[in-house]
Amino acid sequence: MNELGQTDMHETAGSGGSFRVPKTAELVANSIRLRIIQGELSEGDTLPPEAQLMEQFGISRPSLREAFRILEAERLITVKRGSRSGARVSLPKVESVSRYASYYLQASGVKVADIYEARLGLEPYVVRKLASNPAPASIARLREEAARLAGFYESDNERDYMIGSARFHSVLMEVGGNATLHFLTRVLEDVIAQYQKRFVTTASEEAERKRGREKGVKSIVKLIDLIEAGDVEAAEQHWTLHLNNTNKIWGSDRTLREVLAG
Repeated sequence: MNELGQTDMHETAGSGGSFRVPKTAELVANSIRLRIIQGELSEGDTLPPEAQLMEQFGISRPSLREAFRILEAERLITVKRGSRSGARVSLPKVESVSRYASYYLQASGVKVADIYEARLGLEPYVVRKLASNPAPASIARLREEAARLAGFYESDNERDYMIGSARFHSVLMEVGGNATLHFLTRVLEDVIAQYQKRFVTTASEEAERKRGREKGVKSIVKLIDLIEAGDVEAAEQHWTLHLNNTNKIWGSDRTLREVLAG
């Protein structure tokens, strides 16, 4: 038996076959993870000293440090070796998910065009929802982002424009009110941003890119106008066309692996 009263066997035979019994470190990591997820621990909070945690869980130092390694790998805590301040809590972040998603998509041989096409399954639905019940606060938020984009266009700041464009897609989904769709869009946009940062160095000449930025800003402003007017069909059709045109410009039959690993 270990410190938590659990058997140390990795698998135990039962009537239905074998099943895996969690290790001590996994049980401790799960307990701390649960406290983070449930909001008992906040970003930047410091966990109690090792001695206190060892006493609390009734475990050895090696088991506790193994639990810390599990949580570090999940990016839920950060540990400074040799520091007396202890481990600090780091709440789950979209960036961590999108980084892993990018690795998965690269390893799976997914094409760049496939990623852009995915937005067609998400954003027109949200545009339709917004236009069905246009809220002044949502409209104001979208116009603020459009104005930010216009500033990047006028200053010829290509990279900031691309980041701002990705942000607009994210804000559009955020004001749409569905947290899950917003999360999925943020993951997609982070992956798309990785690709665009590579692509911009080899894209068409500056004059052509500037015309593209101008068209993009005008298209976004038109979308907001249609949403504010409550024109559901026109807003959905316009944004679907916008996304399709974007896909033609940025989409590629090359795989994400070829682009990002090249």
